[in-house]
Amino acid sequence: MKRHMALPVVLLVCTPLHAAIYKCTDAQGDTQYSDEPCGDASTVFVPRTVPSVPAVDAAERMDKTQRLLRAYEVENAERQRQQAAARTARAEAEKNCVTARDRLRNISQARALYRLDEDGNRIVLSFEERAAAEERAQSAVERWCD
Repeated sequence: MKRHMALPVVLLVCTPLHAAIYKCTDAQGDTQYSDEPCGDASTVFVPRTVPSVPAVDAAERMDKTQRLLRAYEVENAERQRQQAAARTARAEAEKNCVTARDRLRNISQARALYRLDEDGNRIVLSFEERAAAEERAQSAVERWCD
C-alpha cells in the first residue's frame, strides 16, 4: 500500500510541467497513476505551473543579506548589554544584602547603640531609637535579600 502512495509523488516530481497525469482504477479497485491515458474512466490531473519569480540580482541579495546581518549583530549586542547590566545589578544587590544583614546582626547583638553629636560626643540611643534603627535595618534586609 505504501508503494501506491509514493508512486504519485514520484510521478508529480518527475513529470514535465506541461504533462498531464492520469489516475486509473482497475477492476480490483487498485489505483494507478500514469502519464498516458488508460481508458475512458481515467481522471486527468494537470499540474499547475509555478509562477515565475522575478530574478533578484546578486547585488540586491547581498545588500539584503548585509542588512539582516547588521540587524542581527545590533540585536545580539543589545542582548549582551542587557545581560551584563542584569549581572551587575545582581552583584550589587548581593553586596547590599550582605551589608544589610551585617548591619542588622550588629544592631541586634550590640549591648548599646550610640550616635555622635556635633562635637563628636557619644549619645546612647534610647530604647525607642534602638527599635527604630533595628526596624530600618530589617527593612533594608527585606529590600536587598530575596
